[in-house]
Amino acid sequence: MTLLKRLLAAGGAAGLLVGLGATPAFATSPFTATIELACANPDDTQTITVNSAANALIHIEVTIEGSTVNDGTKNGTGLTNANGTFTDQWTVTDVSTTTTAAVEIWALTLQGVAEGHGSFIIQPTTPCPSPNTSRISGSFIEATQVGGEVKKTCDAGVTGDAVFTATIHVNAGDFSTTVSLPEGLELTLACNGDSETLPKLPVGSTITLHETTRPAGAAAGADTTITMAVGEGVAVTTIHNTKAAAAVSPTPTARVLAQTGRPVSPASVPWLAIVLLGGVAAAGAGLVLRRRN
Repeated sequence: MTLLKRLLAAGGAAGLLVGLGATPAFATSPFTATIELACANPDDTQTITVNSAANALIHIEVTIEGSTVNDGTKNGTGLTNANGTFTDQWTVTDVSTTTTAAVEIWALTLQGVAEGHGSFIIQPTTPCPSPNTSRISGSFIEATQVGGEVKKTCDAGVTGDAVFTATIHVNAGDFSTTVSLPEGLELTLACNGDSETLPKLPVGSTITLHETTRPAGAAAGADTTITMAVGEGVAVTTIHNTKAAAAVSPTPTARVLAQTGRPVSPASVPWLAIVLLGGVAAAGAGLVLRRRN
């Protein structure tokens, strides 16, 4: 199932990515999360569990204090399952002194983008107490959030589907992040087919679509970046595939005589007869045959 169809399943026909027109996000709790270890030792297994609507898109960022390097959240982006749960699990990195790891969680939901944040401590030598769980409650970004639609058109002779990977750039001042959707959450658009609904994002946010599979007979397409903006009605972005240029056969390369350095005409009976009857001879450098036009 494609990215948008899987996300649409979160809320039935309206779905997770409705976004028709502009509406301000409101302050409810679209998700909760549990950090299994509020205090962790190096090499412990840390688990973050997020609960939201089924098929909500979750993105988790864990940053070690004093470093911009993510702390190994290998599976930190994906959809909640049918029960509304998404789990990220990894091995805690080694540190030399007691260190804070910041946790930021993003969720794309029916009403728009939501965010929540917390932290946990990494202690290099002192054992952590047990149990020591902490919780995060998410809320919608207080910004106008809008959606839109995208469709594919194709030249005559170009048929089939185009497949895109999507990178979502959430831009709302202090609440900003980039979400690269993982394998399995691609967007598929049919040539001259129906449009697909885009996520509802804060105004100024962008979605970049990279065509990984083009329709049959199409030329390669450039990346498309869609910027969310307030306007009348639903903004529809059209991505067009032109027909690939016909292949051109390469011009044959003439063979060259080793001694003369001149091109050799293909052997044929008329040319051989002319050579024999005319008594053409060459001394030292060999025969020079004129090419027939």
